[in-house]
Amino acid sequence: MAKGRCRLCHAESELQLSHILPAFAIRWLRESSGTGHVRRSDSPNLRVQDLEKRPWLCIACEGLLGQSETRFAGELFHPYTNGKASQFDYGPWLLHFCVSVSWRVLLFSSDEKAVMKNYPPDAITRCNEAELNWREFLLGQRPHPGPFQQHLLPLDGIGEISNRPDSLAPNLNRYFMRTIDMDILRGKNTNYVYAKLGRFVIVGFLLEDRPDHWKGTKVHVKKGRIEPCTYCVPRGLFGYMNSRANIVAKGMSGISSRQAAKIDKSFRENKDYSDSDDFIAMGNDVRMFGAAAFTRKGSSEGESDTA
Repeated sequence: MAKGRCRLCHAESELQLSHILPAFAIRWLRESSGTGHVRRSDSPNLRVQDLEKRPWLCIACEGLLGQSETRFAGELFHPYTNGKASQFDYGPWLLHFCVSVSWRVLLFSSDEKAVMKNYPPDAITRCNEAELNWREFLLGQRPHPGPFQQHLLPLDGIGEISNRPDSLAPNLNRYFMRTIDMDILRGKNTNYVYAKLGRFVIVGFLLEDRPDHWKGTKVHVKKGRIEPCTYCVPRGLFGYMNSRANIVAKGMSGISSRQAAKIDKSFRENKDYSDSDDFIAMGNDVRMFGAAAFTRKGSSEGESDTA
């Protein structure tokens, strides 16, 4: 185990190998794929066993984040995804979990991704303020995240889209229902941390000059309810998610014939695939897009992906 300064409490300690996005998400993705395998769209010829991990946290802070993660997985993620319930009351653990995810994605993006290299100084300052705010909230040193709000958007299969544009990604339902993804989004007057865990999107505000454009999604400090309702988010978020789905589809279309044969073999050997969540999501795309839903001509697909 590496020794160093914990990224959360800043104490010198032996550091745990911590997940950026929660491990339960990829376990669910594998178990519900119908084949037991997952691939990344940026390296489709390799099967993925785990998500990104870094030696960041001491054992105490790892346990602290694990508490709200366990609550989210057991009380919201799995019951919602399995269709066992549609209405959920939550307590302070939900905001703690969402902040922990946004904080980790922000750290990862600041450390290792090029998305911030062209940010102006004021945007970098804002990111640093959010990191400090979220870190102090996670440690119980401030009562709420202030302007760096957390928003949670539950997703499912798409029923119908009126005036459907031709630019819709042919794997949009699979992206909405199953893909794991993370990124930093920045527009003229907006800046968000974006994390997608299957059917849930977590958005952490870095900058939002029109928070009134978000309705029904804000995660409250003490308690709240997730239930079927009309959620309102900026139109640009849907456009962004559609573009990410197109990136995933393009990446998965580059799979080699050898790996394609492996996928098809796994599909044929698994008699339960037609009952899997992956099959349901694929069926929604076939209903909407017909043959265009397949990334490989004549393919049965059959393996889930991460962006």
